Amino acid sequence: MDWSSVLGSALIGAVAGGVMGLLGRVLKAGKNVSVALVTVAALSSSMGWRAYQQRRPVDYDSMVEALIANESSGGLDRYLRQWALATKDHPEIRQWFEVTPTMTRQERQQQSIQLAQAGLRRLSDRVLIQRAEALSQIVDLADEKDCAAFGRGNVTDAGLNRIFSLMDDETLGRISVIAASALAAELRQSPLSRQAMTTDVAQAFVEISIRVGDQDTQRLASNLQRMNTLADEEACWTTRVLYKQIATLRGRNQDALALALVSN
Repeated sequence: MDWSSVLGSALIGAVAGGVMGLLGRVLKAGKNVSVALVTVAALSSSMGWRAYQQRRPVDYDSMVEALIANESSGGLDRYLRQWALATKDHPEIRQWFEVTPTMTRQERQQQSIQLAQAGLRRLSDRVLIQRAEALSQIVDLADEKDCAAFGRGNVTDAGLNRIFSLMDDETLGRISVIAASALAAELRQSPLSRQAMTTDVAQAFVEISIRVGDQDTQRLASNLQRMNTLADEEACWTTRVLYKQIATLRGRNQDALALALVSN
C-alpha cells in the first residue's frame, strides 16, 4: 500500500479555505475564494506512510517501526520519522488502527483527511499560532515554483521533500507534533471544536491592511480569488505575504487568524 497517498492527501488536503473566504468578504473582493493552502496537520497524516508498502490489514506497530527505522536523510523521510514518533504519545491513534483493521486505502485516506481537518479546530490558540509560523517558514524556504504549488494546494511529494530537506529536525518535529495532536484530538472528540468569528477576522485584516498598505491589500485580495491562474511569481508572493502577516501579528488578531486558517 502506498501510504503517501493514504495520508499525504490528509496533509495536503487540509485547506485554508475558511480564512480565504473570510478575507474575500472582508476586503469585498468576492464571496468565494477557491484557494487551497496546505496545513501542517494535513502535512502529516498522509505522507509518511510510503515506506510501509502493501501490507493488509494495516498494522500500526509495524508501520511506525518501518518509518522510524528508515535512516534516509531525505526531508520527507526525516519528517515521517518525527511524525511516527509523535503518534506514540497519542494512544487514540493506535486504537483507531486497531478498531479499523480492514479499512481500505480509500476509506482510510478519506477519514484521515476529515479527521486532520476537523482536529485542527480543537487545538489551542498557542498551537495554531505555532502552525501558522511553521507554514510561514515553509513557504519562505521553498523556491518560487514549490511555494506557488504550496499556495495552490497542489504541491507534490517531491516538492515537499525539497522543502523539508531545508528544515532542521527541531522544526520538523514541531510540525509533526501538531499534525499528530490534531488527529488525536478529533479521534477522542476533545477539546471542544471552535470556529472563527467573522467580526474577529475582519478586525485582524484591518491590521494587516494597515501594515501592508492599500496597494498590496488590493493585490492580495484580488490574487486570493484566482490563485490557480496566477503566474508562479505572483502566487508565491501572495502565499508568503499571507502567512508572514499571520505569523507576525500578536494578541487577539493573531489568535483570530490562526483559528480562521482552520475554520470553514
